Amino acid sequence: MPDTKVPDKKAPVSSLVKALRVLDSFSLEQPEQGVTEIAERLGIHKSTVYNILTTCEAMGYVQQDPHTRRYRLGLHILRLGQVVREGMDLRRVVVPVMERVRDYYREAVHFAVELNGQVVYLETVQPLERSVASLAVGKSAYMHCTGVGKAILAHMSPERMHAVISEQGMAQYTQNTITDLAELEIELEKIRRQGYAVDNMEYEWGIRCIAVPIRNEIGVVHASMSISGPSERLPLEAIAEMAQPLMHFGADISKRFGWLR
Repeated sequence: MPDTKVPDKKAPVSSLVKALRVLDSFSLEQPEQGVTEIAERLGIHKSTVYNILTTCEAMGYVQQDPHTRRYRLGLHILRLGQVVREGMDLRRVVVPVMERVRDYYREAVHFAVELNGQVVYLETVQPLERSVASLAVGKSAYMHCTGVGKAILAHMSPERMHAVISEQGMAQYTQNTITDLAELEIELEKIRRQGYAVDNMEYEWGIRCIAVPIRNEIGVVHASMSISGPSERLPLEAIAEMAQPLMHFGADISKRFGWLR
């Protein structure tokens, strides 16, 4: 007869434990690591760490920088995180606030997250009284020329921000698009100082956006929310005043995600 003994559910699989420890070694303080430093920190043989990382890379759980040969967490980790967020019912958390924003401004409202150096629009709420072309949920855009993108980009570490710009470039969409890195850095410092970002017809001519960062439970900015509309309804001289309520709405969403400051 075949062996029908049920394995002890409490007994961990040692190889899996090592792999999870390697993944857990990545953090905000140490987002990129090499094989040697992981091995020394965890007390795991270098060859084992290397085998774990190469397997994880093949599965999309980590990425290796081709120049430094150091590893960072990959897109599949982010996708799993998005599954977790969906399990927390993202729509239940975000959409009610977005609807309040829409009713307050009577403009389109967008919620976006950073994914692989671009912004992806997860939710959009349109004005009830006007027919507005809907921005497709799931659409991605570059970060340097969008309000939601710049709001997130401004809160990245300088190293991460430069890596994003290096990988994605700074394509020009309109005559207002920022295509110079030094000018972008000045813009991002202004965003950090004032608390909101502006897309001044930089992605689409005639359309302005005001965007605010959204923080998670530990204060990290991976998302943002914006209002957008024709430039005549969002005149430059009114932007600063219009942004104040939007920052409060953004803080409300951050609080719902667990950010209590």
